[in-house]
Amino acid sequence: MRIDAFSVWTWLFATVAGWAALVCMLALAGMGRSVQLLRDDSQLIRQKLPSLPASAAEHFGPFTRYGEIAARPVFSEDRKPHPFLLVSGENTSVESDVRLTGVLITPKFKMATLTNEQNQSLRIRLGGDAVNGWRLISLQPRSATIEGAGGTRTLELQPFNGQASRNANNPPENKVPTMVEHPVASPSSEAASAALVKPGTSAVSQSDRVPGGQQPAAVTGPQAPEKPIDAQIRAIRERIEARRRQLQQQQEQQK
Repeated sequence: MRIDAFSVWTWLFATVAGWAALVCMLALAGMGRSVQLLRDDSQLIRQKLPSLPASAAEHFGPFTRYGEIAARPVFSEDRKPHPFLLVSGENTSVESDVRLTGVLITPKFKMATLTNEQNQSLRIRLGGDAVNGWRLISLQPRSATIEGAGGTRTLELQPFNGQASRNANNPPENKVPTMVEHPVASPSSEAASAALVKPGTSAVSQSDRVPGGQQPAAVTGPQAPEKPIDAQIRAIRERIEARRRQLQQQQEQQK
């Protein structure tokens, strides 16, 4: 076989096979089996790290050193301590069951007046016993901090608008329906009324009178206009009566 007959791919594969054989021979000869350390060099040796001083036994010191921070808080506008409450988003609706409606402050006595959902007035004294589960913790001229089953909360004083007094002093009046009594007509009065009937007018028959000898109440004022429903009922009754008369006439003709 001639060399010029080999293709490019043949020469490429032959080159790769030759390099692979060379690497295998070097590996068998011991290439990469051992690592030798360099000689010690005084310039390359690192110096020791500096030693740190011993830490003090009391890093923060006694708590009395920080009394000024508690007496004058940084995040308060007036630099005075105030009670605070952390309320989650789920319990924001429980603050509506009690309202602060009154504050009484004297040099020796402090009291807050609360109103619950049943409009009951609760008077709680500062430093006193709990009333209906509520205890007064602190009191300000327009706010009070109370503690109860729902935790600690701060209530603001609500101004009085006068609506409660008007509703309380003017209770709703009970309207009693008035009963109209019809006078009982005596036999003599019936005879007198029959004698006063003018000629050409029909008197009230005995069948139209109310049982018990009572006369129907006379209409003195103008009559109210008929409602559409009353007119429809009257028209239906007239049709029924006309149909009955027609049936009676047909029965008489058949006889």
